[in-house]
Amino acid sequence: MSKFGARKVSLDGIEFASQAEANRYSQLKLMERARQIKALAVHPKYPLKVNGTLIGVYTADFTYFEGGRQVTEDVKGLITSEASLRMRVFMALYPTHELRIVDRKGGWERFKQRAVTARAA
Repeated sequence: MSKFGARKVSLDGIEFASQAEANRYSQLKLMERARQIKALAVHPKYPLKVNGTLIGVYTADFTYFEGGRQVTEDVKGLITSEASLRMRVFMALYPTHELRIVDRKGGWERFKQRAVTARAA
């Protein structure tokens, strides 16, 4: 069980972090069969390099093409500050991707870059 209470689920030989993620995979597979999306990939990894230095790796849940644009999805019940930071860095480094946050019921919204304010020292 994860720190948020989700149980890992295995489907098509792939291990998912939650039932919600496995359900979204099933939805996306149907969409791919119906040719609404193409080139579905599970758990794609994106290197997060700044000025040539690898500062981390962002592993999304899914990526695919929809209507000529690349969509990257993350199934989240809760977005932690660490996840939000990784997503903001991802968006800065991969601006051609549309990052979508998918909820437990399969609904989604675009990830919104929040303004970051500097704290006075």
